Amino acid sequence: MQTKTSVSKMDSFKNNKKLHVFLLFLLMSFLFWTLIKLSKNYISKVEFDLVYIDIPKNKLLQNTPNSTIELTINTIGFKLIKYGFNKKTLNYSLTEIKRKKGSEYFSVTKVNINNLQAQLSAETDVLKINPDTLYFDLGVKKSKKVKIISEVNLEFKPGFNLIKNYRIEPKYITISGPTKVIDSINEIYTEPIELIDISDSFDKKINLKYPNDLISFSTDQISIIGEVEKITEGSFTLPFKVINLPKNYIISTYPKEVKVVYQVALKDYNKISENSFVVHVDYKQTEKNNLDYLIPKIIEKPEILFDVKVVPYKIEFLIKK
Repeated sequence: MQTKTSVSKMDSFKNNKKLHVFLLFLLMSFLFWTLIKLSKNYISKVEFDLVYIDIPKNKLLQNTPNSTIELTINTIGFKLIKYGFNKKTLNYSLTEIKRKKGSEYFSVTKVNINNLQAQLSAETDVLKINPDTLYFDLGVKKSKKVKIISEVNLEFKPGFNLIKNYRIEPKYITISGPTKVIDSINEIYTEPIELIDISDSFDKKINLKYPNDLISFSTDQISIIGEVEKITEGSFTLPFKVINLPKNYIISTYPKEVKVVYQVALKDYNKISENSFVVHVDYKQTEKNNLDYLIPKIIEKPEILFDVKVVPYKIEFLIKK
């Protein structure tokens, strides 16, 4: 004899089975209904991205025209959903463009209806285009050379540095675009870049930044090149010469010597001697600026040095006529 619990479980199983069958038929009915609906034609407005082609020879866009266009289309539901979820880009030809005045041109969009129609599916008919007119500012193409400005930050490992300034190759590039745009550009910048923990010479490619979408470059990249060496510090205590002292004047200075501190590549260290430097103090500069001290300046030094300084940077003095 079956227990009450067993009978209850069997009834529950039968009820769940009926529910599953009902839900399955409900789902299938919904799918069939959806397929039927989507196979029907609908009229709707859909926005498309635009790419302009067939720009007149030796002309360039000086403005940013409409990047989208709205088409009223008649198509089946399947295609309508596809256009909505996957925005399509259409080519818009400027072969029929008309001049308004000066550099201003316009295009009546219905002239391009067949061209736009051909880029859509066979089940789609274009009924209307919005806007009805597109406007353009077309200028004559111009080219010129401009200087490259680097936005590079260099950080070296301790004990390493450039043995001379890094260089850019090429230093200049040719840019081309509408006259109105090109005339306002005198230099092009690199993308910001940071090189850290540098201990070796480098030759790094860097992208250039486009000021806008209306111009083109002769090259998109430049090279930044630097010669890096192990460096060391050296110093010499040297006498200095007072120049532009008036006749019959006697001057006493304190100190009578200065210390020249410099950095040099380790491989060039032995090339530097005391005779490599000449230091002057200019009395005329002190008098002109009404200073009570003299300023030592290095007049001669080897080109292979960098980060050269004089200690102290002020010289006290007494003067007698």
